[in-house]
Amino acid sequence: MILASYSAWSRPDVWNLPFFWPDVAILWLAVVAGKFLVLRYRNRTPAEQLRVAVLWVGAVYGTTMAYLLLTRAYYSRSFLVTSLTALLFWQAVDTLLIRSSSRTLRFAAIPSPGVERLKGLRGVELITLQHPMLEEAVDGLVVDMHQPLSPQWARFVAEWAATGRPVYHAAAIYETATSRVPLDYLSDGWVGELFNGTSPYLPLKRVLDVLVVLVSLPVTVPLCMIIATAIWVDSGRPVLFWQLRVGQHGRPFCLVKFRSMRVDAEKEGAQFAEDNDARVTRVGRVLRRLRLDELPQLWNVLRGEMSLIGPRPEQVPFVRQFDREIPFYSWRHRVKPGITGWAQVQQGYASGFEDTTTKLEYDLYYVKHLSPWLDLAIAVKTAWVMLTGRGAR
Repeated sequence: MILASYSAWSRPDVWNLPFFWPDVAILWLAVVAGKFLVLRYRNRTPAEQLRVAVLWVGAVYGTTMAYLLLTRAYYSRSFLVTSLTALLFWQAVDTLLIRSSSRTLRFAAIPSPGVERLKGLRGVELITLQHPMLEEAVDGLVVDMHQPLSPQWARFVAEWAATGRPVYHAAAIYETATSRVPLDYLSDGWVGELFNGTSPYLPLKRVLDVLVVLVSLPVTVPLCMIIATAIWVDSGRPVLFWQLRVGQHGRPFCLVKFRSMRVDAEKEGAQFAEDNDARVTRVGRVLRRLRLDELPQLWNVLRGEMSLIGPRPEQVPFVRQFDREIPFYSWRHRVKPGITGWAQVQQGYASGFEDTTTKLEYDLYYVKHLSPWLDLAIAVKTAWVMLTGRGAR
């Protein structure tokens, strides 16, 4: 709000004006009250916290504008716009980059194999009960709903729920803590019906994809020309690299990106990139670190083959292999692949069976929770990943 005051009036003594303090104090208290409301529900995922925070800030400013218009009181549009923009930016940074890495949830848990999987997860502290009693303060009770309970434990769970205290399925805690859908529970139908392609958000998502690409062209086109020149000078032609990938509903398409490896990099067939891969060129190493080699895929987005955000498209040979080896792998193809995605910002580059299984759990989380808020969270985290170069190979 200090920043907004200088933006509106360009004078340091504005804080001394009598009309300024009451309005700003009311606005500030309303926003802080909303922040405490968000932090109260610590079991929300970061994307859900961002949704609540943004909606609250929007409601506060909408109410403020309605009041000012009805009373015809003095207001500064510059102050309101600048402070609103700064507050929304801070909500994204706080919920997605700061608070998401520091929050810890404390649960009581009834012993079971499913509960054992939760031990060691970041942000989860478990108190495994040996007897059906607990006197410590916790955020809830964790139960593996797929395991039968003895009459004694069942009575304890019923009494716990009757007091209004929350009871969580172990799979739900795993999903919230890791932002991944546990594959072990898919066959049991725990997640229910995953995304079926009829979300009302999809048409808006397509419009946003096209708008963002068109608006970014004045920046991306000159940048692409510079990158193309650097690749040509460093390692010659071709500048672009075309490769068959698997898209939505398993349909193959030709993905384009800047060539970051030697021309003969895949003469022995498709293979994963490795740390300090000798096939990567000097310019390619910089491009891959900053993710700039993906820029030509904006063309795939305009063609409707990809989205800006979604599961990363894999090569055809890898998809055929993983379809055979990993259950439910094809479910990630229920949405369009993206230039960036939830697995990329959470995990980084995947190589091998184990990494791919983890990546699939992230991808299915995205498929299950597809929303503008999750896309916004991915966009913010992508910007952070590009700045830090985390997970590049």
